[in-house]
Amino acid sequence: MKNLNYIINGVLAAAVIVLFVLYFTGESGKENEHHSSASEQVISQGGGSIAYFKVDSVMSNWKLYFDMQDELASKQTQLETDFEKKSQSYMKRVEDAQYKIQRGLVTRAEIEQLQQQLAAEEQNLVNLQQNYGLQMQEEGLVKNRQMIDKLEQFIKSYNADKKYTYIFSYAFGGNLLYGDDAYDITDEVISGINEMFPAKEE
Repeated sequence: MKNLNYIINGVLAAAVIVLFVLYFTGESGKENEHHSSASEQVISQGGGSIAYFKVDSVMSNWKLYFDMQDELASKQTQLETDFEKKSQSYMKRVEDAQYKIQRGLVTRAEIEQLQQQLAAEEQNLVNLQQNYGLQMQEEGLVKNRQMIDKLEQFIKSYNADKKYTYIFSYAFGGNLLYGDDAYDITDEVISGINEMFPAKEE
């Protein structure tokens, strides 16, 4: 049970870092190999405009993102409850088998049959725990991709009027190491994305 908690909590925490930070910063490195000279030319000629936003600030102030986290937490609780019930049911059968064996209430053939049944149930529990962990991992990744997609949709809509040549995302340890506050659009992104993709109604 503890292993399931560790897996799920680890995945949920890592999913945000991996998909929101690395997605916006790590992959851009590959693109930079092809576009760095072109971007430098645009900037040096003064023909382009640049803006950036802080990913962590956007996510920590996006109400829909917290709804997504609540959904995952609810799903986690549901799976944990189901697994706990199945585990308790298995333990009762183990205790019942031990009682019968210790008191000589079953034959050797029946003992062997009980042991095989309990071994199969134990393996089923192990498989179930793994499946629940994988299920939470997949759901966490999918929901984070959905949030990334919404963020990209907003940025595209936002930039239809602003006409920035480049909009970067800033995250600690990412490719963007410094940004002048004059080009920081974080507050606008937070306000706009909450309006475009609001939290779900209660």
